[in-house]
Amino acid sequence: MAQLFERLNLKEYLDGDGVEPLELEKSLREVWGVNRYLGGNPALFVHLDRLMRKLAPSEPIRVLDVATGLADLPVAFIDWCKKRGRSVSLVAVDNHPQIVQLAARRTDAYPSIEILLADATALPFEDQSFDLAFCNLALHHLDEESAVKLFAEMARVTRSGWVVTDLERHRLAYFAAKLLAKFVWKSPVTRHDGPLSVQRSFTPQEAKQLVALAGVKAAVHKHFPFRLAVVGHE
Repeated sequence: MAQLFERLNLKEYLDGDGVEPLELEKSLREVWGVNRYLGGNPALFVHLDRLMRKLAPSEPIRVLDVATGLADLPVAFIDWCKKRGRSVSLVAVDNHPQIVQLAARRTDAYPSIEILLADATALPFEDQSFDLAFCNLALHHLDEESAVKLFAEMARVTRSGWVVTDLERHRLAYFAAKLLAKFVWKSPVTRHDGPLSVQRSFTPQEAKQLVALAGVKAAVHKHFPFRLAVVGHE
């Protein structure tokens, strides 16, 4: 069986504005469950941990989350940092107005998290405004040109490092997503978008080519199961 198959550029339901708020939230929560329990969070946090070790432990850290969704990752990251005695302020951005509203509600109890409406490919921040930045499960929503802009923007706004994590396009990952869509996911949005997300994602070699086109210093890492991490300033 061939490992690779052609990348699709079809739109996911989450990329549009026709999804009702309740259905949108339900789908994003299902995505969070997959991310938490099927390797998404470890792929991100292992690299954030290594980047943070380069920073002085006594100094506050300013962090950016790009394409935050429901802001579950910022909440998890803030809690993770508290356990390690790290002082962190975090700005989380998304380009979907309804998602920004949901994320703001989700983070009401976290005054150190600020939610803003912003485009990942044209971030409204000065150069090196943040110590670290991360972006999870958004890369596959972008075409090649926008992905290059994302990498360039992540590098521009950070001083110490950045991490972009996403799915790896692979036939086995696609079949797994089809099984989840049939037997696990309840939301019709997730059932449609889940398998398509795999088809829209990049291979490790394609990710390396995008990094080169962006002209940034970054390495591409593979993680089990079928996850990629692009880590900048390594």
